[in-house]
Amino acid sequence: MDRIHAVENMAFTILDEIGDDVEKMEAVAHLTAVAKFSYLLASRRNLNPELAYIAGILHDLYAFTHERKDHALHGSVLASGILRSLNIFKEDEMDAVISSVRHHSDKKRIHDPLAEVLKDADVLDHYLSEPLLQPSVKEHVRLRKLQKELFSPD
Repeated sequence: MDRIHAVENMAFTILDEIGDDVEKMEAVAHLTAVAKFSYLLASRRNLNPELAYIAGILHDLYAFTHERKDHALHGSVLASGILRSLNIFKEDEMDAVISSVRHHSDKKRIHDPLAEVLKDADVLDHYLSEPLLQPSVKEHVRLRKLQKELFSPD
């Protein structure tokens, strides 16, 4: 089993704790969309797409299974536990994913490149999931840059 599937299996097992099937489907849809967008953006930016995908799967796991308050910080602890329990990642790989999860809600600041991929993928999914809603102020600037990056001719 590859590393992506190992993480997905653990994450989806944790999501099974959600009693409401609609909420569980929304969680899976958001996490997998952000993971796929992260993979795409990381590939375009010459970063590790596998680690980006994994960060996307883990980024809101805590928010869906616990609470939204401080979910990025608590989610990074949860991500750390998952990655360490699998015993298939190098320390620097775990650090990169954990840092990305920890910083993904801080859309106004710039962090390491993998965290920026995760933030941008999250913004992209928020926008594409509800395109008639105006993006939040903190997401607006990122969304405009993403549109140029993805849809402007080179």
